[in-house]
Amino acid sequence: MTWHPVYREVVLEPDYRFASAHLLPHLFDALTAHAQSHAKSGLPGATEAVTLLRELRRESWPPYDPAIEDVFFSLDRRLASRSPEAAGALRTALSRNDLDMAIYRLTAREELLRAMESVEKLRGVLLNLAEAEVDTVIVAYTHHQPAQPTTLAHYLTALENVLSRDSDRLADALKRLNLSPLGAVALAGSSHPLDRDFTAQALGFDRPVENTYDAVSTSDWQCELAGALSTCAVTLSRALYDLLFWASRGLVTVADGLVQGSSVMPQKRNPVALEHARTKFSKLLGYAQAVLLSSHNVPFGDINDPGPDVQEPMRALWEDFRQGLALFTVSLEGLRVHRERFLAEATTGDTMITELADTLARTSACTFRDAHHAAQQLLANLRTQGRSLCSATPTDLHRLGIDVPADVLTAALDVHAFVNRRRTFGGPASDVMRAHLQMARARLSHDSTRRQAWLDRFERARRALKGAA
Repeated sequence: MTWHPVYREVVLEPDYRFASAHLLPHLFDALTAHAQSHAKSGLPGATEAVTLLRELRRESWPPYDPAIEDVFFSLDRRLASRSPEAAGALRTALSRNDLDMAIYRLTAREELLRAMESVEKLRGVLLNLAEAEVDTVIVAYTHHQPAQPTTLAHYLTALENVLSRDSDRLADALKRLNLSPLGAVALAGSSHPLDRDFTAQALGFDRPVENTYDAVSTSDWQCELAGALSTCAVTLSRALYDLLFWASRGLVTVADGLVQGSSVMPQKRNPVALEHARTKFSKLLGYAQAVLLSSHNVPFGDINDPGPDVQEPMRALWEDFRQGLALFTVSLEGLRVHRERFLAEATTGDTMITELADTLARTSACTFRDAHHAAQQLLANLRTQGRSLCSATPTDLHRLGIDVPADVLTAALDVHAFVNRRRTFGGPASDVMRAHLQMARARLSHDSTRRQAWLDRFERARRALKGAA
C-alpha cells in the first residue's frame, strides 16, 4: 500500500521512530514467547523462528522505510526474507492487537519498577534528613498562618508516610498491570492451539488476562498508573511549595550546584532545582490527563486512541515523574537547615498559646473552653501593647483573674517542652520520633525487597527469552 505523504509524516514515521527507540526489546520478547509456544505445540517453522529472532535481535535496526507500515511488518519482512516458513509460523494466531498490548504492558512494567525505585530513594533521603533533625523545632502552618511548634523530623516523616502509601499504590497497580494479553489475537482468541499460560509465564506475567476481548480493549491499567503517579506528584508539589517558602525566608539553603544567580543582581541565589521539579510534576498532570482523555468516549474495543496514540504521553509521564523525583531528591540530599533560624521563629511568635491554654486547664481548675478564652484575651492584650507571647508574665495573667506561678508559665512557653510533651503515637516528641523512624525504615526495607523480587523475576524471564531468542 502507498500511504499519503501527510499520513506518513504525521503518523507512520513518528510511530516507527518511537517504537524503534522505546519498544523493540519488548517486541522481541513478546514474539519470542509466542514462537516458543508454537514450537512447544510442534508447529512447523516455529523453532526456526525462535532461532531467527535471536539473530535479528542482535542486528542493527533499520531506519524508517515509507513502504513498510510499522516495526512489526519491518521485522516480519526481514524474517520472511530468511525463512518464509518461520515467518508464517510466527504470524499464526498473532495479531498486532494482542501483540501491541503485550508490548505496552511490558514497557509500563519496566517503567513502573524504575518509578518505584525513585520513590524509595526519596523516602530514604527523607528519613536520613529526619533523623538528623529530630530536635529541630519549626513552626507548622495551617491556612497559611503560624499554628504550632513541631519538628522538622515530624514534617519530613509525614511526607515519607504519604510516599510509603504511594509505593503501595504503585505496587497494587503492578498486580493489575502484570497480566498477559497474548493469545487474545484480534479479540476472540484463535482456533489454533495456544497456551496462554505458557506465554504469560515466559514473559514474567502473573497470568493471562482472563477475557480475550478485555485483553485488547482495556486501558484501565494505563489510567490507574496515570492516577497513581499524579497522586504522588500532587503531594510532592505541596512539599516543594513549603521548601521554596522556607528557602525564601532563609530557613533552608539549597546546595550550590542546584541554584542559579542573576545577570543583574549579584546577591541572587535562586533555588531553581526546586522550581524545575515543581514544573515536572505540573507537566506530569497534563500528560496524565492526556492518558485519561484518550480513553474517554471512545468505543470499548481495539482502537488507536488508548493504544499507540497514547504511548508518547505515557512515556513523557514516566520521564517527568522520574526527573521531578531526581531533582527533589538531590535538593534534599544537599539541603542546609538553619536550625537557629527555625528556632527563633518558634520562640518569638505566638504559636505556644495552645500549650498555655492546656496549662491553664490543668493548673487553674477551669475547663479548656475557659482556658482557651483566657489565653485568647491575654494574646489580644499583649498585641495591643506591641508585645509577643514570649514576653508574658504572671502579672499579665493575674489581670485576667488567673494566677500562675512564674516557673509554670515559663515551662508552658518553652517550645522544646511543647514538642516533647507531644508523646502521642505519631507525635513529634524525640523518643516517639526515633521509634517512628525505626518503623519507617523497616517499612522501606520491606518495600525495596518487594520491588527487587519483582525485578529479579522479570529479569530471569528476559534472560531466558534472550537465551532462547
